[in-house]
Amino acid sequence: MAARNNADWYAMMCDIHRLRYDRSEIAFLALDTPPPYHSWMTTLDPTADKALLELISQNLDRPGFGLKDAFHCLELRPHGLIEYFSATWIWADTLRPASTIGWTRVTSPDDLLRWEAAWKDGGSPSDQRQFPANILDRPDVFIWGRTAAGGFDAGVVANLSSDCVGLSNCFGRDAFPAAATLCAELAQDLPIVGYERGDDLGAALDTGFEATGLLRVWVKPA
Repeated sequence: MAARNNADWYAMMCDIHRLRYDRSEIAFLALDTPPPYHSWMTTLDPTADKALLELISQNLDRPGFGLKDAFHCLELRPHGLIEYFSATWIWADTLRPASTIGWTRVTSPDDLLRWEAAWKDGGSPSDQRQFPANILDRPDVFIWGRTAAGGFDAGVVANLSSDCVGLSNCFGRDAFPAAATLCAELAQDLPIVGYERGDDLGAALDTGFEATGLLRVWVKPA
């Protein structure tokens, strides 16, 4: 469920950046260079090893090629790739509500610029805009920020799939409980999914999420 939602996110990001892609039962594959922080490929079927390896081999020569092994089941060192990071899928169908006072939905281009500036303050190495204004026209994407002087000091994005709500790009001190509550309120009959690592994973588990599996991202050596 979380892997499919993540592929929905990739498709959305390619759409708003006007990039081509192909999505099959086994994988999402970008046909144009994907936006920053996004892999060329993310897998969708842990049983399709042979077909996935063939697809990977066909695309290894793409500049900066990397992929998300959504089920942590592929060994890609023999293909010249190295593990960039691993993370944990998370899932929750009920959460104890937290206060969302001070949080607001981002609906204007000016607020979106301020939101992205706050998000980048976390250490973005890219000066390319990640979230162009046309993301605000998407009925399946919701962006919230915690207001602070002149902008935001925390935020989260939710993307809506048919069977779940994806939580991503959460930032800000002690932001996870409120961020998760907002995502839960978006579609109260659907579970929330995502992936986290490090301290962010701890915050998710403390909020009431369950760890459901591992993923890892593979890249070409620099």
